[in-house]
Amino acid sequence: MTKLFTNIVVHYDEISLKGKNRAFFVDKLIDSLRKVAGSGHDVKKAEGKVVIEKKKGYDFEEMEVLVKKVQLIPGVSIINPALSCDSNMDEITKKAVEIAKYYKPDSFKVNTTRSYKPFELTSMQISSQVGAGVLNELPDLKVSMKEPELLIKIELAKKITYIMGQRYLGVGGLPVGSTGKVVCLLSGGIDSPVAAYEMMKRGCRCVFVHFHNQTINKKGVENKIKKLVETLSLYQGTSKLYIVPFAELQKQVISQIPADLRMIVYRRLMYQLADKIAAKEKALALVTGDSLAQVASQTLENLSVIYSATDRLKLAPLIGMNKIDISKRSEQIGTYETSIEPYEDCCSLMIAKHPETRSTLSQIQDAESSLDVQGIIKATLEDTKLIKI
Repeated sequence: MTKLFTNIVVHYDEISLKGKNRAFFVDKLIDSLRKVAGSGHDVKKAEGKVVIEKKKGYDFEEMEVLVKKVQLIPGVSIINPALSCDSNMDEITKKAVEIAKYYKPDSFKVNTTRSYKPFELTSMQISSQVGAGVLNELPDLKVSMKEPELLIKIELAKKITYIMGQRYLGVGGLPVGSTGKVVCLLSGGIDSPVAAYEMMKRGCRCVFVHFHNQTINKKGVENKIKKLVETLSLYQGTSKLYIVPFAELQKQVISQIPADLRMIVYRRLMYQLADKIAAKEKALALVTGDSLAQVASQTLENLSVIYSATDRLKLAPLIGMNKIDISKRSEQIGTYETSIEPYEDCCSLMIAKHPETRSTLSQIQDAESSLDVQGIIKATLEDTKLIKI
């Protein structure tokens, strides 16, 4: 198919509300888009948008692949393949006709916005004139003001005008790196990768921490976690993954803590270990995949006790979501197939037949008194491995 489009126009919404700080957020978005687009593309600011340009043009498959990647970049609201030209009516109309011939719709509509108000025609006049030009070339086309098969969008500035084709929706939010750094506790399941992605959508750069069950299929589990981080890195660029060994910690918790309390104590140790890594990384919060009451350790009572293990801010973006919604998001971001690969994580070894669902802090602190908590944390961190992805 003909390489018609030379630009992909990226619009943002929430970033527009940032006032004097808008340039900072736009620059972060451009950083993300450059990583996704790769070499051969020029990513640049335009009025109220960002434009990815390839002078040699995009063939259809290449454009589709890039658009799908851009759709999931935090901060992106709307994406349009586009043509650009000088801001004169003959050129604009010519490009609109080319777009209509490319898509071959049954019906169309032209919509125009102008950032350059001194232009000789109003937005409505531009739309009307361009629409007439399209109909002159394609007389069988129908005009539909309410539900057109193709909306040709024109954005006119003083020197350059973009004429856009099919519209694709992005995920919105804020670009990665614009709101700070967090440490994400990453299991091999469905929930925690989704939680990390949701925080990326709020502008956070994620550092990942995985508590590694070394007693079973050690290399297979590590490879699975690396695959999850590689997928999540599509949205934030390079990532850090800390692999925290579990074996010695597991032995001590199982030997010293009653079965019904093990999961709670273990998770408190996880948070204390993650807190040390967060301090090293200068991260401001810990992120978890908790969903309220999904499992016994996620009751309000138990979460309160678990989260009290450290003073660092805890973020649980999935807390009000159900498993179906979380799984759908996992499929959208590409982590689902990896997440459902069979494995046993550390937590699965701690699940009691009748776990405590309404623990109290004093109850758990009494149980923990039999452990050398600081010694466990120190020894575990010494054996922790950092992988850069």
